[in-house]
Amino acid sequence: MRAPHEITQPLPSPADAVFDNALGVVQNTKNLQILAVHTQGRKLVALEKAKMSNPKIYVVGVDDAEGKGQLHVVVGSDPRTRKALMDGKFNKTAAEKYVAAVEAAASGSAPAPSTPVANHYMQKKNQIPWEDANVEPEIDLGFSWLGLVAHMH
Repeated sequence: MRAPHEITQPLPSPADAVFDNALGVVQNTKNLQILAVHTQGRKLVALEKAKMSNPKIYVVGVDDAEGKGQLHVVVGSDPRTRKALMDGKFNKTAAEKYVAAVEAAASGSAPAPSTPVANHYMQKKNQIPWEDANVEPEIDLGFSWLGLVAHMH
């Protein structure tokens, strides 16, 4: 992942509700595709196929902080694409918009209902069950994404 931008945002809702909102935002955003999701582990990886910039990878995690959810988001450019001068700026904007959308969903001002989804990760076009959230899924993108979780405290 190139030019990653990280945001950690505490929210007043419980962690499971925050993750549900984060998943709902991905499911209701036209250009976002789920690459991996583990509901109980509250982890999510998505790919945004942008029209005017490099594709972006979203790594999302939600922790429980004293009964409230803490949203961790890292957005970076797909490493399979050519480096672009504006990658960092576009990644920052994308991360900020995603966090704002999750906050709006959590507050109810812009609901993003989620559809239940099985724990899985993508290999080519196949959904592979993701059994253990602590074991790195083999997403077919040619890079290790769990190393990025180090960005998420």
